[in-house]
Amino acid sequence: MLGRIVNIVNLDAQYRRPSGWLGRSIGRAMARDHQPENRWTIEVLQAGPTDQILEIGFGPGVAIQALSAIVSAGQSIGVDFSATMVRAARRRNAAAIRAGRVQVLGGEANNLPFAAARFDQVFSIHSIYFWPQVSVALAEIWRVLRPNGRLVLTILPRELWNLDNPDLPVGTPECRPYRPKPKIFTSSRNMACFRPLE
Repeated sequence: MLGRIVNIVNLDAQYRRPSGWLGRSIGRAMARDHQPENRWTIEVLQAGPTDQILEIGFGPGVAIQALSAIVSAGQSIGVDFSATMVRAARRRNAAAIRAGRVQVLGGEANNLPFAAARFDQVFSIHSIYFWPQVSVALAEIWRVLRPNGRLVLTILPRELWNLDNPDLPVGTPECRPYRPKPKIFTSSRNMACFRPLE
């Protein structure tokens, strides 16, 4: 019975904005299955203890939790437009929230609720696929980054989706995979590297 219910649910819509019992289950799967991406992204960030860091699309709040141990005198802040994930991340990060090292907020990449030049670093893990207007979101990120700030976008390249069955279609209107060329982009605000995860 459960399998039949899940088959009629648009899973991409749930990964985009988890909600209800299925969203909570997806959040637990994200916490478990995205550990390599979380570790790698935190390594790339090379966060310092006083950094001001923003995560867009934090899901269950695992990366923010790991950063809260590193960013001891700064702040790790996250925005996610899923109320289910905001609640999950608040539970996971309750002690760091009480200590003032972490904030998790409802919000969207296209309209970040922060002043200009607020953050040293902005990152997102497996979230850009779901942004309806990527160029608007990137302009917002540019606005909230400090000069010489860094943006790290961790994605699974399109070529690595559906490895077990490459004949399956890739992506939906709600979930658009990307095919980046592996390189590091630099500017006055650094846009950090794409690298396929093994």
